[in-house]
Amino acid sequence: MTSELYITGGVFLAGLISFLSPCVLPLVPPYLAYLGGTSLERVRDGETLNHSARRRVLLAAVFFVCGFTTVFVALGAGASVLGQAMLTYKDLLAKIAGVVIILFGLHFIGILRIPFLYVEKRFHADMQGVSYAGAYVIGLAFAFGWTPC
Repeated sequence: MTSELYITGGVFLAGLISFLSPCVLPLVPPYLAYLGGTSLERVRDGETLNHSARRRVLLAAVFFVCGFTTVFVALGAGASVLGQAMLTYKDLLAKIAGVVIILFGLHFIGILRIPFLYVEKRFHADMQGVSYAGAYVIGLAFAFGWTPC
């Protein structure tokens, strides 16, 4: 029982240190302000949040955490499945990777033109406020964007 307590405490401490790291902590206030449907200027000016706004912030934060959690659960489960598949098909994947590298090299030096590599797509959304689905998607984006950090 004592070793479980040490492990839990160690995991909590590691999570806290990682949260306080320079690549994560500065991003938290803007995300929370966005999720709450307010701006940092309004918060700085001392405007208080009414009960419904506080509830909206809390629920948006819950959905944000659910999105964040979805990514890490999927990455954990997927890594095991992907690792097994890669081990099984290692030789075939090495040959495919070699062909792809050669094709990209030919594209890079201009001998081969790969049209889809020249396509640019953008999505412009005019959002009036945040929805709970939006908060979930922001959590997904946050997890994918800052996982390497």
